[in-house]
Amino acid sequence: MLFYLALPGTLLIFFASKSLYAIKPWAIFHPFLLSVSILLLLHYFLKLDYLQYERGTSLLTALLEPAVVILALPLYLQLHLIKEKFNVILSSCLLAVLIAFSSALFIMPLLGADLVTAASLAGQHVTTPIAMEISRSLNGIVSLTAAMVVCVGILGASVGVAFVKLCGVTDQQAQGVAMGCAAHALGTAKIMETDKVAGAFSSISLIICAILSAILMPLLYALLF
Repeated sequence: MLFYLALPGTLLIFFASKSLYAIKPWAIFHPFLLSVSILLLLHYFLKLDYLQYERGTSLLTALLEPAVVILALPLYLQLHLIKEKFNVILSSCLLAVLIAFSSALFIMPLLGADLVTAASLAGQHVTTPIAMEISRSLNGIVSLTAAMVVCVGILGASVGVAFVKLCGVTDQQAQGVAMGCAAHALGTAKIMETDKVAGAFSSISLIICAILSAILMPLLYALLF
């Protein structure tokens, strides 16, 4: 029974959460955060079989990767601006990847984390499928990586734009690059709601960060560890 109810039930919970967020746009009511929390509570209290749920929602999982391709539309529409600033965007993304790697693999061990945990968090700034592959290549814990990617995305979507403005970044293009480098698809989707140009810059930053992370992080890990 759960197999057949998993997909429609998940969609119902998500769209109900989205409707609530439209009425009360508070961080704790973010549709992704709220719907995941509700599903976790349902699994815990009703003792649901997660394997059945996973099979029932396999269609949603399969759509996760191609869904990112939709971000190509704002890129195309703002291609002339992106070409002008591409070198700056590339440099920013490279710096973001190096900071993420260094923070995870060098700073976290100083705070008491073991190498496996640190490696699991190195790719948390990129979208889930790529982050999981990076974690696997670094001998990290893939499930921990997936959870942290979700947390980072929700945090970025909830307070990312406000935080960037608080730091004095007023340029919309720069805000977009920051969101794409730090908060992947969820942050990009959020900033795209308010500004299409920022959304386009966030999209290209998300893509570049994902590519650079997938190439550089395994190489750096192999060289340094």
